[in-house]
Amino acid sequence: MVSLNDLPQPAKNIARIVFLIIVIAIFVAIFQFGKEYLISKGYLSSTNIPRKAFIQDLKFDYKIIRVVDGDTLEIKRLDGKAVEDVEKVMKVRLIGINSPELVDPRRPVECFGKEASAYMKNVAEGRVAALEFDFTQNKFDDYGRLLAYIFVKDSGLADNNVRFLNEEMIKEGYAYEYTYNYPYKYQAQFKLLENTARINYVGLWSTNTCSGLKTPVGSPAN
Repeated sequence: MVSLNDLPQPAKNIARIVFLIIVIAIFVAIFQFGKEYLISKGYLSSTNIPRKAFIQDLKFDYKIIRVVDGDTLEIKRLDGKAVEDVEKVMKVRLIGINSPELVDPRRPVECFGKEASAYMKNVAEGRVAALEFDFTQNKFDDYGRLLAYIFVKDSGLADNNVRFLNEEMIKEGYAYEYTYNYPYKYQAQFKLLENTARINYVGLWSTNTCSGLKTPVGSPAN
């Protein structure tokens, strides 16, 4: 077996460079895995700002008055003013997610649509909320719905327990990651969470539910 010392100097240099590249690649992979694990567990936001500090800057000025389905809500301001100076009650479409269809009259109800809507009602309806907008996206969609990330408190303004609804719906397997036209702020995080939910068969990814397919209710899964 040829040792490194037996090689000519140019070959030794190449071998050392290859070894160094392999070591660096291993350290990068370990770092990335650790970072993604912390994001998936909620200890870090995808902006690399500790979540606690990030949440302290949010303004909980809204109340969720109705859940339309798993990715669309109706809100109003707590001070009674018009939302974004448009209407006092406004629909909000959550950025970066797409839940199975439930209410669109043009399309059939999809597998896990009812479950996604029920889960959203349980964690969101009646809660105080904060909105985060994304400069990479339009302010409103083609249907006049406000586009935002939504954070809610479980039991009033004094509550320190904050849920990130867009993130939670993907993490718990009630929605798919969804990119419309342009990458958005939390895209990498949401894709990671979707993949984690998928490989762990969570929610709509389970073989006992939809196997990740947007199958109309009443149709065979495959």
